[in-house]
Amino acid sequence: MGQSGRSRHQKRARAQAQLRNLEAYAAQPHSFVFARGRAGRGVRQLSLDLRRVMEPLTATRLQIRKKNTLKDCVAVAGPLGVTHFLILSKTETNIYFKLMRLPGGPTLTFRINKYTLMRDVVSSLRRHRMHEQQFAHPPLLVLNSFGPHGMHVKLMATMFQNLFPSINVHKVNLNTIKRCLLINYNPDSQELDFRHYSIKVVPVGASRGMKKLLQEKFPNMSRLQDISELLATGAGLSESEAEPDGEHNITELPQAVAGRGNMRAQQSAVRLTEIGPRMTLQLIKIQEGVGEGNVLFHSFVHKTEEELQAILAAKEEKLRLKAQRQAQQAQNVVRKREQREAHRKKSLAGMKRARAEASGDSDAEDPGAPPEGTGQREEEEDEAEYFRQAVGEEPDEGAIPCPTNFSAAADRVLGRFQEDFLWPALVVEFLVAAASNGFALYRFGTQERRPWHPAVVFSAQLAVSDLLYALTLLPLAAYLYPPKNWQYGELACRLERFLFTCNLLGSVLFITCISLNRYLGVVHPFFTRSSLRAKHAWAVSAAGWVLAAVLAAPTLGFSHLKRPQQEGDCSVARPGACTKCLGTADQRLEAYRAYSLALATAGCGLPLLLTLTAYGALGWAVLRSHGMTAAEKLRVAVLVASGMALYAGSYVPYYVTLVLNVSTRQHWRARCPGFANSAEAEAALDWRTYVSHQVMRGLMPVAICIHPLLYMAVAPSLGCRPGPGSCLGCGESQPPEDAGSSGQVLPLNVTATPKTSGS
Repeated sequence: MGQSGRSRHQKRARAQAQLRNLEAYAAQPHSFVFARGRAGRGVRQLSLDLRRVMEPLTATRLQIRKKNTLKDCVAVAGPLGVTHFLILSKTETNIYFKLMRLPGGPTLTFRINKYTLMRDVVSSLRRHRMHEQQFAHPPLLVLNSFGPHGMHVKLMATMFQNLFPSINVHKVNLNTIKRCLLINYNPDSQELDFRHYSIKVVPVGASRGMKKLLQEKFPNMSRLQDISELLATGAGLSESEAEPDGEHNITELPQAVAGRGNMRAQQSAVRLTEIGPRMTLQLIKIQEGVGEGNVLFHSFVHKTEEELQAILAAKEEKLRLKAQRQAQQAQNVVRKREQREAHRKKSLAGMKRARAEASGDSDAEDPGAPPEGTGQREEEEDEAEYFRQAVGEEPDEGAIPCPTNFSAAADRVLGRFQEDFLWPALVVEFLVAAASNGFALYRFGTQERRPWHPAVVFSAQLAVSDLLYALTLLPLAAYLYPPKNWQYGELACRLERFLFTCNLLGSVLFITCISLNRYLGVVHPFFTRSSLRAKHAWAVSAAGWVLAAVLAAPTLGFSHLKRPQQEGDCSVARPGACTKCLGTADQRLEAYRAYSLALATAGCGLPLLLTLTAYGALGWAVLRSHGMTAAEKLRVAVLVASGMALYAGSYVPYYVTLVLNVSTRQHWRARCPGFANSAEAEAALDWRTYVSHQVMRGLMPVAICIHPLLYMAVAPSLGCRPGPGSCLGCGESQPPEDAGSSGQVLPLNVTATPKTSGS
């Protein structure tokens, strides 16, 4: 038992130690080192040498593609805790080195006057000292001559100091210091000398022969008569092996250092061997943000106080205009909300008044029971018409029909709601959705670079689904336009109901694919960039279309035409002479209820669960990020919340009201034969469920009108226009010296898009 207790204690202690190590590692500065644009072979090799200098707190295997922009790197850096960017670029005349602090800047731009690669430095040495164990710990930073020469020099020193973790001189382990990075500032030429050295500690006070014996490689003594000759005279040793040491590099060790003879409180010599690379840098400018923002310092351009005041005044004017526009938009939102509320109250009052009038007409038009024979047939037809108005489906013929006077008044009220309010909303939504999604498809086909990014593939599929869905709204609006009459045949009726359901399911599935792609792009960026290809997105899209078609296939069996039950021309006064397109077959109401439940579960519930899981994991990764500010995290939270609100405010209420409406219809149909009069039958109607479902039939297409805003978040061809008229922040942010490089905004923002991916 005691051994088991110790084992548990050891496991707990080991887990706590690992957690402390992870927290300490995350608190240290991390960096990305890469080259941008057409840098050339030499500059790219220099970037790899700089990665060796920054090891181990840098991304050793980082790969940047040509189409990646600075925003992509910033988006990936946030969740990974990267604090600095070291970027190399090349123009026709110069080579530039940028040092950026994330996430808010500043950015220091240096011009590389001279540089030497690591391999050239090592090849020039007679014997070099460089092995992999030296790169297991960050180098020791030594700054020289960074005195009181101005605020820009002080800022340079601070930036270089923050590149590496701080050390405690009283607790540091000397065995972890294997390299040294020396940065020397020349006040006369205003240049920086960048040097990288390997550190070796050897004991002093012994003869050359004794030093040779202390080395790992034993000397050759085949020509000696006795070992005393080696210790006394150092015979057989070269002059380079007997390199003299002086006061400049001899010190007393405060602790034992790895190596033979390096004992505590003993004299040892510290020897430096340059391992490269070398650089001679000159500071050009300092910017306030990450690659953009106000210029705080410039070596060649100096602005007067009047020019600075003019720039500041222009910026304040721009902010004032922005605040004015925001205030105007807020007023418009309040005004439209008040108008909608007034319209809603007016509509409800009109519906109550029409209901009261219908109740009075029903009582007046109820002279008694109709004669047998023809009266029974008319009752069945009127009851069927009532259910068609209530839920757009055909009632069960096996049930006992309700009397005609029970449903005639309700038929007029329900038909008036569809004919007065629903069809105009569908026409407007058709125009907006067809124009916006058609324009999105046009821009995808003409502006997006092939092969498409997976996010663009999913967005294009969503646009196709929304456009096909919008095309089904026009025949539905024509059918609801008074008098309510279907004139296109039974095949068109079945096809319209199938396309309506199939494209609605497709929209839900492709929104789920977009949310999962955003999650992978932010939480697992390197896997997404290296493994996820356009062909995978096309395969997933094809599977989504097949799934949507399979789920919507039962509507082909439920849908049918209801032939006119009355002779004559169809008109508002004679609704019985009109042809109806119904979504439910006779005597199959229970089967349709089960199908609606399955459709709500598989076509809405499961995709909603996946979307919530993806956005939840994305938000958790953003909240745990050490490289993002609170404002950026709040922006990502608002973006995710707005996307989920759009999802939950359109598709979820539609399916919920659909299931409730069918259930209410069954309940009312079962009670109908027991009602005493038409007033009792109308009082038993669930008006709120019916009105809610009809309202959602009109509001749900609003979502496909808003989806193009989603394309703007994932596709650069909709968010920007190339050329001098492009909006700010749309194109790739490039410095003047890197104007030759090209890039493309990829869909890592959304997220959160913090502005860490477009961010």
